[in-house]
Amino acid sequence: MRMLKRLLQRLDRRSEHWVSDPHFLIKLFLLSLVLRIGLVLLHWQVTLISDMLGYHEAAVSLLQDGVFSVKGRLSASRPPLYSLFIYVIYYLFGTGNIFMVRIIQAIIGAFTALLTFRLTEKVFNRKAAVWAGLIFALYPATWGYCDMVLSETLFTFLLLAGLIYLVDIPQGKMSDALIAGLFFGLATLTRTVLYQFPLFVAVFYLIFSKKRWSQLPNLAIFVITAWFVLVPWMARNERIFGKPIVSTKSGVDFYLYNHSPFKYILYNYSQEGEDVLNGIIPWKLSEVERDSICKDAAISWIKEHPLLWAFKGVRMEWNFFSVEREYTWTLMAGYWGQVHRWIIGLILFLTAPTIYLLMPLFIWGIVYSWGNFERQKNLLLLLFYFLAVTFVFYGFSRHRTPLNPVLAVYAGYALTSSSAIFSDLRRSVFWSKPRAIIAASLLIFFILGWLLEIFIDMGSVLHLGFTFEGWDTISNANQ
Repeated sequence: MRMLKRLLQRLDRRSEHWVSDPHFLIKLFLLSLVLRIGLVLLHWQVTLISDMLGYHEAAVSLLQDGVFSVKGRLSASRPPLYSLFIYVIYYLFGTGNIFMVRIIQAIIGAFTALLTFRLTEKVFNRKAAVWAGLIFALYPATWGYCDMVLSETLFTFLLLAGLIYLVDIPQGKMSDALIAGLFFGLATLTRTVLYQFPLFVAVFYLIFSKKRWSQLPNLAIFVITAWFVLVPWMARNERIFGKPIVSTKSGVDFYLYNHSPFKYILYNYSQEGEDVLNGIIPWKLSEVERDSICKDAAISWIKEHPLLWAFKGVRMEWNFFSVEREYTWTLMAGYWGQVHRWIIGLILFLTAPTIYLLMPLFIWGIVYSWGNFERQKNLLLLLFYFLAVTFVFYGFSRHRTPLNPVLAVYAGYALTSSSAIFSDLRRSVFWSKPRAIIAASLLIFFILGWLLEIFIDMGSVLHLGFTFEGWDTISNANQ
């Protein structure tokens, strides 16, 4: 503990220099860019897998036929903006130029580090912003997502840009509400998880704020702008599917972890097909039919198993804040071609456990910054919204990825408050410090989830027979 305290004190003195450095943002951008592009340059060629294929197919379909289709069928299972992003790159640099997609994502990731700095500076102070920007720049999982053809990098950038303006809503300028709504609408067209968030924010203030009527115009502008951005996509779906929907996959997502027996919830995978839906195989239906029947099946299961559903919710919260395993799974599935196990193990060691460093800082930062509620209340609303979605639907570290900059915001604040935190952690005063007790209790809660996850992962690695057999299939195929 003493060594850690001295290390943080030295880093704190160093951060004072960075705060006064007029070129810090340029250095932060270049550091972020070099790390992300460096990973891309390690392998020029990749093989698209899983969700990547759907995004690629939609972009090619737009380029060649002018329609948004996947596997030869008009589709709304994925929102369109990320495929449009790939379409523009293909149009400029050639169809199938995945290398340029990854390079441009690396540039976007570097700009996201600057947005993390700006958001932290606006909510807290410049010193915390220095730490938050560096944490995001150096966080290995953020490099990996820039390297993968997935929507997380673009979505995170749009979400952070919107949050910078959302901080001042509803009492700020109308232009801030307009710009925030625009960015949140675009983010929703990248990942639909934010679809209900503008209404959630508006309802919160209308119920709890004493200034609700004076704040109503800004709230209305935010909600209307965010949803207006979705109108072209919803109108297209109304014409094709007969419903003004944002996605034909929300019911499937709802179903995915709201139908399974206890062991499937515990072991992180689900049971699909005839034995769940009374002989109906949902993947053979149309997108709209499949979405509807999956939603109904999930609701029925929740009514029949309310306690199991509650346990599932807690399990998903643990998964949501779990290790960053997505890049490792991608390598195992053949994204880099044939990869030796020692390389996969090295990547797992470098990327996955970093959440164990970020989460304690985030927890102490969020607890110790509680007195500064006014500037951060909308960040807290966003966190609560994601936690609620995770509890009701499902969640993994990949779904948390866009929130990693927000976690870095609070981690940056914790590093600037390290003296107060260490003072409260002394055994002689700990039990008289409510903030320290709350922070330690939250950390223990997540440690329980991490221990369960390590137990399951070790079973996968050591072939103990209590986890999904697909791990062996994937890893054996890539030796």
